[in-house]
Amino acid sequence: MPELPEVETLRVDLEREIRGRTLRRSAVLQERMTRGQPGASIVQRLKGQRVEALNRRGKYLLIQLCSTDTLLIHRGMSGNMVLSETSELAGPHGHLVMELDDGRWLTLYDPRGFGEIRVLTSEELEGRCARMGPEPLGPGFTADYLLARWSGRTAPLKALLLDQAMVAGLGNIYSDECLWAAGLHPTRPAGSVTRAEAERLQHEVQRVLTEAIAHRGTTFSDAFDLYGKPGSHGDHLKVFHRAPGPCPRCAGPLAQTRVSNRGTSFCPTCQH
Repeated sequence: MPELPEVETLRVDLEREIRGRTLRRSAVLQERMTRGQPGASIVQRLKGQRVEALNRRGKYLLIQLCSTDTLLIHRGMSGNMVLSETSELAGPHGHLVMELDDGRWLTLYDPRGFGEIRVLTSEELEGRCARMGPEPLGPGFTADYLLARWSGRTAPLKALLLDQAMVAGLGNIYSDECLWAAGLHPTRPAGSVTRAEAERLQHEVQRVLTEAIAHRGTTFSDAFDLYGKPGSHGDHLKVFHRAPGPCPRCAGPLAQTRVSNRGTSFCPTCQH
């Protein structure tokens, strides 16, 4: 699933390419991802809209329109967007196509269709975002915040990092990487974390995500950028999908377990 770095990479690319452009016309090709909002309504609300800004909240891409509506896109497990000279790239997995006023087409395609497409009013968007935790690269993500939210909690650390109501944008890949970098075991009860450990984790979360954004995200098989190119951060992963290989820090064998029904990689020595 595209996580914060992959969505941020797409946001930056779209900011450069489509900000100020007008959506000449659009089509919802499948309604699996509209989550009950009629495709005809989405098409009508997008028609003739100028793109004012490109934002991101957690794993959501937010295309702000001149009407103050926002086109919200969640790419699900395997969704991507591509900018091209033709709409033919949509193929059988296309869900949304939008023609820009310069003749180019922006296409959202997703073989699995687990994502989400909705046009929201400013009030609806505010309500959606209010249920989410702070941005991990923002000022609200601090050691004090983690300690306050985790006090007395017995839930595993990784489970809470995956909880979008706790922190927005982290997923399976970067939770494993951040916990390894901070030297914290993924199944450790969150309430046992000390202040020094919380400060270390906060620092490593921000460092890991910043580096991943610089590498334009991680691509295994599905997550590509706006131009169809893979991110290179997979070459820099330390533990995710690396077990039973050696730990880059201590050279001991990496291990795997399951947390929140997710395959989880860690070092039994470094993350004791």
